[in-house]
Amino acid sequence: MKKIVFLIFFLTISNFFHAQNRISGTISEENSNLPLAGAYIYITEWNKGVVSDENGNYSITLTTKGRLTLQYSYLSYEPVVKEVILSDSNTEQTLNVQLKKHIIQMDEVVLSNSYINTQSTNTYEVDVVDIDNIAKVGGFSVMDIINKIPGVDAVTSGTMVSRPSIRGLSSNRVLTVIDGVRFETQQWDDEHGIGVNENGFEKIEVIKGPESLLYGPEAMGGVINFVKTKPAPIGTTQGSAFAAMSTNNLGWRANAKVDGAKENLNWGVSALGKLFSDYFIDNQSFRIPNTRLLEYGAKGYVGTNRKWGSTNLEYTFNQAFFGILDGKDITFGPNGEIINSDIEKEKYPFEIEAPFHTVVDNRLTSHSTFLTGKSKLDLVVGYQNNHRTENEELSGVKKGYKYVDMTLQSVTYNLKWYAPTWNRFSTIVGSQGMYQNNTNNSGAQTVLIPDARIKDFGLFAVNKYQYQAFNFSLGARFDSRNLDTDETNGLNYTIPEISKSYNNVSGSAGIAYTIAKKLTLRSSFATGYRSPNLNELTSNGFKLESQRFEVGNANFKKEHNQQFDLNAVYANESISIEGAFFVNTIQNYIYIAPTGSTVPSNLDPATNVPLYEFQQSEAQITGGEATLSIHPEGLKWFRLDNSFATLKGIRTDNDSYLPMMNPTKLTNTIFITLNDFGKFSSSVINLTVASTFDQDQVAENELKTPGYSIFNLGISTTYKKTAFTLTANNIFDRNYINHMSRFRPYKIAEPGLNIALSVKIPLDLN
Repeated sequence: MKKIVFLIFFLTISNFFHAQNRISGTISEENSNLPLAGAYIYITEWNKGVVSDENGNYSITLTTKGRLTLQYSYLSYEPVVKEVILSDSNTEQTLNVQLKKHIIQMDEVVLSNSYINTQSTNTYEVDVVDIDNIAKVGGFSVMDIINKIPGVDAVTSGTMVSRPSIRGLSSNRVLTVIDGVRFETQQWDDEHGIGVNENGFEKIEVIKGPESLLYGPEAMGGVINFVKTKPAPIGTTQGSAFAAMSTNNLGWRANAKVDGAKENLNWGVSALGKLFSDYFIDNQSFRIPNTRLLEYGAKGYVGTNRKWGSTNLEYTFNQAFFGILDGKDITFGPNGEIINSDIEKEKYPFEIEAPFHTVVDNRLTSHSTFLTGKSKLDLVVGYQNNHRTENEELSGVKKGYKYVDMTLQSVTYNLKWYAPTWNRFSTIVGSQGMYQNNTNNSGAQTVLIPDARIKDFGLFAVNKYQYQAFNFSLGARFDSRNLDTDETNGLNYTIPEISKSYNNVSGSAGIAYTIAKKLTLRSSFATGYRSPNLNELTSNGFKLESQRFEVGNANFKKEHNQQFDLNAVYANESISIEGAFFVNTIQNYIYIAPTGSTVPSNLDPATNVPLYEFQQSEAQITGGEATLSIHPEGLKWFRLDNSFATLKGIRTDNDSYLPMMNPTKLTNTIFITLNDFGKFSSSVINLTVASTFDQDQVAENELKTPGYSIFNLGISTTYKKTAFTLTANNIFDRNYINHMSRFRPYKIAEPGLNIALSVKIPLDLN
């Protein structure tokens, strides 16, 4: 009897652990019903993918149960998202999917709202750009494609250091997110760039404003979400190698990656390197000193999927050396012309010499999904170590002396529970937290911000309801922050100890209505907040990077904003139109502004330097964006894209303008697609005219900036499977000054003519 019971128990357990579900079907084109070979089917919760065969057929075997999300994608076709629920018994489901060819991508799959759905069902717009576009625009970094989004600009310090400004808001008001973890890199200073490169990512999603409650404080201006590359299809090992060079700064960048996947295991490694010299203006006759860069990094991940779900562990290392333009190297001649007083003898210097920043990042992230029947849990835990030093000039020593040395350590978690769908309601409940420690290391001459500890805790709930062509969203969030600093001695001054607590409740609501699958109307209202950063609270000294004396205020209150958005999108076979309007009202807006006076420098009391003060006031930013794409159905080789963005930022207490507001921009691009010839395919020629209007809506003591138009040319093609891109930016070598550049007070122009060539080679390592 015991043997029979044991046998029954063994067979039951074996069947439980070996029960398998199968999803299969055919991927075909919507109009012709022809099969699509090589379509990618990705299961989000299992971080697992397969491709369709030559007949468009696919099959996925799953040893799990629960709610799964499947993404179907194919190059030049609109993606499709399907949700299935698998029982714990052996079942087989057939999902045949038809994909529609697109001229311009209007309905991408977006992840930033955590629902993983297509754009048309979102109650707020999410802009999406592919990482490969960096080569197509002849860019140097991810910021060169982010700032192409209407309404998004970049605060720059030369070509290599830039950070996003979304609808006039930048610095700590824009949150950078990587795999669900907020990226921390001393982002309180405009001299510090975004801190993320293209290594290991496939696209970037941008949210304008505080619409998303899923990311917490410091997202009141928007979110930059980096989406990592999907794993290789099961049973394959594949990779790619990329290299690009540019003529203006004689620079190059390269990266390579290899990814592999088996039935229950996926892995990948990638590496990146960049080397750029100083950039030139005036037909390569004037070098902007010390705007060079040396950067290298590597990334590796391993993931597994089991009956309960999946988990992924990823490690990233990156080190970058950024040259710092020294103000004393730029002087002015008798006629106001700028003069380079740098004694560098090489035309294209690459060696890193003082003054320069060194930034070393180490990131470890664990991302796990637990399937619990019709619901699921998503947990992301991360550790980040950001080590930033600054070396300043010392006579006879190329590397100079260590001026600043800071280490920022951050531990974060992000927990989300996806409740079972009920009567068309989809609910996410979650919690986020962070512990952060900033330390000034010994051996540095000065302290810019004090030793400090920050503790964040947040709770949120968001709900989405879909009824026919309507989509509704509603959410609320509570956040708490505790900030404590130590009394810290700076150079000839002391930063006092402070202790602050900030609490906030925020919310959002939105509606989207789609008419005949061609017109989508959206309206949303959201609130956000941000606590003052350490720089704004404690600054009281001369900053070498900006060549100014900055004074903060420990009594600053938290910022709070309310944004109202209207958005409309229309698309058919020949035309695509999108328009957006927003009003962003901000209480206790913090900004730094010149006072028009000078004070003795704490580094050298005999020298007077410009005085800048952080100020706080009521503010309002209003504006809008519009895009128009003309792609006649009868002229499939032709496309004309147009985009426009404008805004106005004012202090509502005195109607004066806010500083560093994005200027009005108009961009027009013509695309000509050539017929395939021989082994060449996907050949496109594009010509862009990027116009920036005069910016005369400036704050008191802020410089006005004249407008300009820049012409850019690009050619891309694929030979067999190798992709080539050739671009020429600023083809007429126009001398112009960017209003968002921190070099503007020195009258330093942006790069002149730059020609870039890139090549990307796919690697089939099976």
